[in-house]
Amino acid sequence: MRRYRHQLNCVWRLSLTHTGLLMGWGGLISLLLGVRWLSQRPGWSGALVVSVVSLCLIAIWQLTQVAVVVSGKSMTQPEIWRRVWQYKWAWGLVLLVSVVLALPFGLWGLGSRFWARLVLPATLINFVTLNRRPVLVAVGGFYLLLAGIFWLRGPHWWSQGEATTGGSARQIGGALSIWAGLAAVWIVGSEALVAVLHVVTGRLMLIVAVFIVLLGFCLMTILGLTTVVWAWCGQPQPQQLLDRRRGLPGALVLSLISLVMMGMVTSQTVFAQPAWGPTTLISHRGVDHGHGVQNTVGALRQVTIHQPDYVEMDLHETRDHQWVVLHDENLKVLAGRDATPHDLTLRQLQRLMLHENRQQARLSSWPAYLRVAEAQHQRLMVEIKTTPHDSQNAIRRFATTYGDRLRHDGSVVHSLDYRVVRQLRQLQPRLKVGLILPFNWVNPRSIPADFYSFQRLSASQQFIAAAHQEGVPAYLWTPDTTATMMRMWALGADGQITNELSRLRWVTQQSATATRWAVLQNFVLSYA
Repeated sequence: MRRYRHQLNCVWRLSLTHTGLLMGWGGLISLLLGVRWLSQRPGWSGALVVSVVSLCLIAIWQLTQVAVVVSGKSMTQPEIWRRVWQYKWAWGLVLLVSVVLALPFGLWGLGSRFWARLVLPATLINFVTLNRRPVLVAVGGFYLLLAGIFWLRGPHWWSQGEATTGGSARQIGGALSIWAGLAAVWIVGSEALVAVLHVVTGRLMLIVAVFIVLLGFCLMTILGLTTVVWAWCGQPQPQQLLDRRRGLPGALVLSLISLVMMGMVTSQTVFAQPAWGPTTLISHRGVDHGHGVQNTVGALRQVTIHQPDYVEMDLHETRDHQWVVLHDENLKVLAGRDATPHDLTLRQLQRLMLHENRQQARLSSWPAYLRVAEAQHQRLMVEIKTTPHDSQNAIRRFATTYGDRLRHDGSVVHSLDYRVVRQLRQLQPRLKVGLILPFNWVNPRSIPADFYSFQRLSASQQFIAAAHQEGVPAYLWTPDTTATMMRMWALGADGQITNELSRLRWVTQQSATATRWAVLQNFVLSYA
């Protein structure tokens, strides 16, 4: 173990002092940060395209150079470029797989920028949304298979291109563990700075903290990547490692450029924030802090006292083609009965007693719920739930019966099913209809709507900006803690759908100065 630590120390020191590698790291970091800086706003530009292409080329060149150096070989830069060109297709595959494997981990801060630019057919997006559980299982299985093949078989492909023996599974596992340890240290350090910003709220402290977090991430990436490449090459002995002093001026220049780019990204993060403006307050399922049973008339009467901008609630079609106010597709959790709304008529459903938050209430019909909302002058955000058992003309009947009434009330409708969104917009073009996204992975332009309800776990400024580019608001669901609400507010969301309405109102009354820590927290999470 002591020998291994000594070798690792030599590799790390070489990675940070070898002038050729230092030039490569400077160029790679500069381009990574340049792409992040250029991709702050939605859309493509010539500079962004050139930067992305250059980034791919420099990444391949730097990986080749790291492999050559830590393998103890002596190779000139032209020879390295010839090696890159000789194995261009293999390198292209390595780069593609690396990008795919890095996507769930932020893609070095570019993940949301990639997803927010991805345009796909609406039918494909809707299929993924409506079948998200089996799709996620399939994608997760494919991801694990791809990761296993890449990390375990990769060294053998690498050895063909670099004339090395290739690392064993144990060596690669150890290298990945070290990288994970470095990432953990970076996360802990970053969260410590977030905690400091809770106390020291000055803008200068925020600037310093963002710069330190970014610098730490770059250092962690360099050391982690070097360790993995070293393991792939079979971990040569320290005495085999070579050092080169030529090219020091170029290395210093590129290092300086990378520091300047860090400053630009830091400035963009701190000063290009959306205004901490008014936020639409939306009560999720018509409750606030557990007062009342979700989606019932009693809860609606209680929550309207707090004057939310909207009360979000859910509808299911019943067996007799009526509408009942209910979120779950099965009644087992709330009513203790293993049945779905399509198994029972509206009259049968209204007899059921729901139990939640040590309270009880009967299921509400949609006409009764709507009458109470109108009597209280409360706008609704109606979520239409769909199942394969729905009648063919369900949405048409809903639009005909309730479309004009909801529009007159100032209420809106949204759904996970894009077919509902598209049909309602055709039948009731003056009624505002939005789309709910269970995960954020495409540009909203792919699925036109009057507003979007983004899932908050993968929300980012890029998705909100993409919605604004289409001229529509972006709401986030479901932030319930004070910290999460402040982070979503810092992202510039137009509104939040929450189970803690009173808490959200308190959060939006805080000053921007007191919530600057949320800017740093969002920045950290964009890389995680």
